[in-house]
Amino acid sequence: MSLRGLWDLRNAAAETLVRVELVMRDALQTVSAEEVIALLETFSPARSPGPEWTRSFDPLVEHLWTWCDSSVLADAEARLRQRGGPWNAIANALTPENGERIRNRLQHKQLPSRIPPFTLA
Repeated sequence: MSLRGLWDLRNAAAETLVRVELVMRDALQTVSAEEVIALLETFSPARSPGPEWTRSFDPLVEHLWTWCDSSVLADAEARLRQRGGPWNAIANALTPENGERIRNRLQHKQLPSRIPPFTLA
């Protein structure tokens, strides 16, 4: 592939990512606690140990704290915490303190963009 072809591919991929992020934003702004929990259940530490879990889970948590209603995340945190044990790691990601840290970090990294500077998995 030529350099021009690679550059065009890179630009298409970047535009696709922006569009997906905007659709994700719209979905997360209207999500329920049950839907958040269903998504987070796919990140059970018992089923997904190792660095792959963190590489994917941390960016998801950034997205949740950027676009979800805080009361939805508080409800999801309480329900996950009731499960105890391995679910505490996931519930900890939904604490208001963690959400504040994430929001502050993302706000300080703001660049002119249509989407926040999320961590890429």
